[in-house]
Amino acid sequence: MSSCPTRCSGVSRATSRSGQAFEAEVVAEAEVVAEAEVVAEAEVVAEAEVVAEAEVVAEAEVVAEAVVVAEMVAAELVAADAWVVGATTVDEVADPGPEAFGAPCWAPSVQPTRPSMPVAARAATLPRARRPRRAPAGSVVPMSMDATVSRFSASTERSSTGHQPRRPVVLDVDTGVDDACAILLAAAHPALDLRAVSCVGGNASIDDVVANTLTVLDAAGRGDVPVARGADRPLLEPAAHARHVHGEDGMGDLDWPRSARSADPRHAVELLRDLLVGAAAAKEQVTLVSLGPLTNIALLLRTYPSAADGMREIVFMGGAVDVGNATASAEFNVFHDPEAAAMTLDAAAQLGIPVTMYGLDVFYAPRVSRSEVEQLIAVGGRGSAELAGRLIRFQCDRFTKDDATIGDAGAVCAVIDRAALTTRRLPVRVELAGSWSRGRTIADRRNWSGDLDHDPHGQAPSMIDVALQLDAERYRRLWLDTVSAR
Repeated sequence: MSSCPTRCSGVSRATSRSGQAFEAEVVAEAEVVAEAEVVAEAEVVAEAEVVAEAEVVAEAEVVAEAVVVAEMVAAELVAADAWVVGATTVDEVADPGPEAFGAPCWAPSVQPTRPSMPVAARAATLPRARRPRRAPAGSVVPMSMDATVSRFSASTERSSTGHQPRRPVVLDVDTGVDDACAILLAAAHPALDLRAVSCVGGNASIDDVVANTLTVLDAAGRGDVPVARGADRPLLEPAAHARHVHGEDGMGDLDWPRSARSADPRHAVELLRDLLVGAAAAKEQVTLVSLGPLTNIALLLRTYPSAADGMREIVFMGGAVDVGNATASAEFNVFHDPEAAAMTLDAAAQLGIPVTMYGLDVFYAPRVSRSEVEQLIAVGGRGSAELAGRLIRFQCDRFTKDDATIGDAGAVCAVIDRAALTTRRLPVRVELAGSWSRGRTIADRRNWSGDLDHDPHGQAPSMIDVALQLDAERYRRLWLDTVSAR
């Protein structure tokens, strides 16, 4: 994406704003006569008749290299109010693949309403036009859901100049040890443009989370990144922290020098709204990486659904298809605020936001050894490398292991190098009522229509990409190389 890729939805329905679309003026809502043939590099006839309140753009030049081929199907041409986009070939219109645009394509999707959905997961959404749901590149699978797919790597996306664009990202964190590892990666990797970090209570109290986040960004030399304080507790329940995993301060009790900076005065939800609405206005899309409980994200999407227009996708660390950690059934981030997780998946389905679940099934795989940790610490200087090494060493000591996972940092690796992650597109629900299973992410892997047709609950409306396998060595190396470079 120059900063972010062009959305393929613009191919099917362009807006009528002049100056848009690849250096050419767009003639909006123009009537297209059946079987009309537009010759490449020709001038568009002046005073083209524009339908319904559209502006006549006289003597607009079609950008050289923009070839509109006349091999359109007659049935499509007969349809009134066909849309013409300058500087876009009909081949791209007919089959806009990821190679043509370097971005996920959009595919229409209709999500059924589930009458039995819990009230907490069906908070009212402000009325707005729903954008088509995008099918991320490489993830189109049969409806039987038998297929397993590998998503395209961000490294395959190239700008028109041949250079890899930096992908705008924002992180939503509950900064404990592995969140800190993720922030160090996102702050330093050249493929990412870290725009902001929002904080949520989870691994530690919200005050500790904000302090930890500012401290990590300072160590990474990224004092330019705004940090905002968000929800301090789940939507319905009291806060429950994870100091037994992350230490009393949430970041390994390292006695690391604290940042002198203060958080952004806006609430995290307001910061996210401003950033995403601004991105949409600038024709950008931002990847939202959630590494903590989904409380801020649920509040954002239900309060400001228009923010979805600036969102490319949500990648969240949370959930599990197999075993949990907070309980035998549930992973910590979802268990901490299951209502928020359910609301987020529901809102994403309604708003057409692609979602990838990076859960416990892959979370523990990328690991760093004690010997590699000591090499990082030896770099010294109170920078990214030393902090990264001390964080991983804390985990090795706490769990009495010779290595430790990079944890949440793997979700950021998935944004940078999607080809190393294998996902399966599945319907997913969050259990809200079970005594022993509350907070479980229920991924429906059934493929026989007989079972599905007779399920009294119906199929979950949230179809998301669930990470099931990854190239652990590739992500381990990616993280080590990045944090040791600063």
